[in-house]
Amino acid sequence: MKFGTIVVDLERRRVVDLLADRRADRTADWLRQHPEVEIISRDRDGLYADAARQGAPQARQVADRFHLLKNLRETIARQLGGFEAPIRASATEIEDDQDAPQQPTVDDRHSETVERERLRRHRRAARLAMFDKIRALYDAGSTVREIAQKLGLGPRRVYRWVRRIDMPEHSAMAPKPCTPVYFGAFLARRWAEGTTKVRHLFSDIRHRGYTGSYSHLARFLAPWRNNDPSQDGDDGLAADQEAPAPLPVHVMDPSTGRRISPLVAAALCIKPRRQMTTRQIISVDALKAASADFATMRHLAMRFRGLLRGGAVEKLDGWLSDARRSGIYGMQRFARALRHDIKAVRNAVLEPWSNGQTEGQINRLKTLKRTMYGRAGVDLLRARLMPLQN
Repeated sequence: MKFGTIVVDLERRRVVDLLADRRADRTADWLRQHPEVEIISRDRDGLYADAARQGAPQARQVADRFHLLKNLRETIARQLGGFEAPIRASATEIEDDQDAPQQPTVDDRHSETVERERLRRHRRAARLAMFDKIRALYDAGSTVREIAQKLGLGPRRVYRWVRRIDMPEHSAMAPKPCTPVYFGAFLARRWAEGTTKVRHLFSDIRHRGYTGSYSHLARFLAPWRNNDPSQDGDDGLAADQEAPAPLPVHVMDPSTGRRISPLVAAALCIKPRRQMTTRQIISVDALKAASADFATMRHLAMRFRGLLRGGAVEKLDGWLSDARRSGIYGMQRFARALRHDIKAVRNAVLEPWSNGQTEGQINRLKTLKRTMYGRAGVDLLRARLMPLQN
């Protein structure tokens, strides 16, 4: 797979040029040759932002509103799926963890849990370092094949990673009826109502289709009991086990009885209520009732949509402050990303320009490539995209 760069005149609605690669220095050179460029609309803060800063410092950069909402939706999906967590460990932290003496644990099971968490953090840190190295090589102009050969990786993996601005997380397997997590929302509601006996909760979820064991449910509920000082540790559970990391949000769709996936929940989170169907409204209400984080993120998402469409740039700083103070790591991280590209984001609120025409020309380019079975070179594609200029 080979990427290129398409340049579109948003005023005249036509393709201006087609570059053979996607490199910041090549795009910057093209911009230097066209000092008449006044506005540059782009998708996100990355390669083309650097190219615009180098080649056209006089131009105003405008972040595309569609891609801003798309990035917000992806952030919410990762948060709801349990993938957004501030667990990035530096090499120094890893060495400190390895050298520090292990603290005594209550029992062997707790010790194994601590060890698995430590190893998981180390593996993720190594994976993150590899991702940063791939991104650095790609931004410097290396091709996917060159990066794969240099780092000893498969081309498919490199291709997937260079298309992203953040490290992809491992997908989590959806819970099954044999695990207590599948009934997490119901158990939390019953626990809040005062039903804390394992045998009573076991009987309740058995009638709802639970096929797992009593001991599995007891282990799942143990951290809940440890965080509640009013409980005396009945059912033979240890009282000093470590509480686990926050679990993903699992909510059942009241209409179908199936779990609402993080992707669907994120799409509903940024969708205005007036555009929803009755079934979607019911799902949103269930998500808000089950998760305070979802309710907070939806409130922030609706405000962000209003900012982008209403032109109220003076409210942007207040929104960024509220997102940072929300206590939700995904929203805090999204706000930090907007801060890095704040001028382009402000222009997105004020300016009418967007990447809509560019996306349409990209679809046209792909159609032309398919009609030629992908065998066309850059010169032929340029001639077919810009027949009047040639």
